Amino acid sequence: MDVAIVVGIYFVILIGWGLFNFIKSNKRTDVSLESQYIGDRSFGTWPLLATLVASWASNYTLLAAAESGFRNGISGPIWYALGVALPILFFVWPVNIVAKIREAMPNGVTIVEYVGKRYDEKSRLASLIIVLVSNILYLISVVMAVGIVLSSLLNIDISTATIIGGAVLVLYTALGGFEAVVWTHVYQLVLAGLSVIVALILTIQNVGFTQFVDGIPSENLNFFAWGPLQMVDFFLVLTALTIASPVIWQRIFSAKDSKSASKAIWWFGPIWAPFAVGAGIMGMAAFMLMPDIAPASASTRFVMELFPNWAAILFLLGGLALVFSSGDATVNNIASIVQFDIIKKIVKKPLTKKQNLYIGFALQIVLGVISIAGALGFTSILGLLVINSAVNIALILPLYLGLVWKGTSSSGAFWSMVLSIGIGGTMLVLNLGPLANLASLVISTAVIIVVSYISKDAHTDLQQGGKYSA
Repeated sequence: MDVAIVVGIYFVILIGWGLFNFIKSNKRTDVSLESQYIGDRSFGTWPLLATLVASWASNYTLLAAAESGFRNGISGPIWYALGVALPILFFVWPVNIVAKIREAMPNGVTIVEYVGKRYDEKSRLASLIIVLVSNILYLISVVMAVGIVLSSLLNIDISTATIIGGAVLVLYTALGGFEAVVWTHVYQLVLAGLSVIVALILTIQNVGFTQFVDGIPSENLNFFAWGPLQMVDFFLVLTALTIASPVIWQRIFSAKDSKSASKAIWWFGPIWAPFAVGAGIMGMAAFMLMPDIAPASASTRFVMELFPNWAAILFLLGGLALVFSSGDATVNNIASIVQFDIIKKIVKKPLTKKQNLYIGFALQIVLGVISIAGALGFTSILGLLVINSAVNIALILPLYLGLVWKGTSSSGAFWSMVLSIGIGGTMLVLNLGPLANLASLVISTAVIIVVSYISKDAHTDLQQGGKYSA
C-alpha cells in the first residue's frame, strides 16, 4: 500500500475521532467549560499513565533522544532518560505535592489559577506570561517534530510537511476536546510502543550487536561525554519544565483522586524510559553508519534508508503518534489557560455552552497558525527544548514552595519570578547557557526566601490556615 494512503487513513481516523466528539459535545446539555479541558475528573491510574507517557516529553523522545545519542554517544541516551524521568518524581517525592495540589485546588483547571489563588493578581499575571511564552515555544517544537517525521514518511520538503502535519494536529485537537485527547493517547501509545520494539530489533539486525558494541568510538563510550556542566544544566531545565508544566498539572486536576495521579507518576519512568533509551541507541547506530547526516534527523533518516519499507512506515507512524500526543495535549492546555485565565477574567458575563465550545475551537486554530509559523523558523528541537525549559526556571520555587512552605509570600513569589527571568534571560541571550540557568535558579531561590521573610502580606497562607499550602 502506498505510504501516502496509509498516512491519509491515519489522518482521517484522527480527524474523524475529533469530529465525532465535537458533535457529541455539541448535542450534550451537561458539557461545561471545565469538561472541555479536564473531562469529568474521573480518570484512573492507567489512562492517566498513558496520557502522561504519550504527551509528556514524547515529542522529544524519538527525535531528540536519537539526536543526543548521535551527538554524545552513550552519555546521550543515559543522561537524556535520567534528565526527563527523574524530575517528574518530584511530584511525589520527597513530598507528595500531587496530594497538596488536589487539596489546594479540588476544582482547579489550570496552573495559573493556582498561582492566583495562592498569591495575588500580579503574581498570577507574571506566571501567566511565563507559562504562555514557555508553552508556545514547546508547541512550536512539536510542530517542528511533526514536520520532520512527516517529511521522512512522504518524502516531501519539510516546510510542506510542517504545514500539513500542523494543520491536521490542530484540527483534530480543536474538534475533540480533553477526553477525546486522553483516549487517543491510549491507542497512540500502543502504536508507538510496537514501533520502537520493531525498530530496536531491526537496528541490531542492521548493525549486528557485536559489531555495534565493538564499533562505538572510544570517545562515545565516555559516560560524561555530554559534559558535566551541560548534564547538570539539562537536568535543571528539565526539572523546571516538569514542575512548571501546565500539561502535568492539568492531568493531576483531571484524576479521580490524588492516589490515582500519584501512582501514574510513579509508573511514568519505567514505562517511558525504554522509548528514550531505544531512540538513543538508534542515534548512536546512525552516527556509526551515516555520520554526515543532520543530528536532528538521525532517527528518521536511519529508518528510511536502512529499514524495510513496512518497518520504516511503522516506526515513523509510531513517532508521529507520539509527536501528535505531545501536540494535542499542549494545544488543549494552552487554550484552557487563555480561556480560563484571560477571557474568563475579562468577560464577566457567563458564556453559553456553545459559545465556550466555539471559542475553544477558535483558540486552538489560532494557536495552530502561530505554531506552524514558528516551526518554519527553527532548526534544532533539542535546542528549543533547552530554551523553553529555561523560561520555566522562574516558576519552580513559587510553585513548589507555595505548596510546602506556609511562609511563602506573594511579594516573594512575584519578585522571584521577575528577577529570575529578567537576569537569567539576559544571560541566556548573551549565550552564557548553563551559567544563565544556574544563576536564574540561585536568584529565584534567594529572592523568594529573603523577600518572604521580610514581607508578610495578606496572601501569605491565604489567611485560611494553610488551605493552599503545606
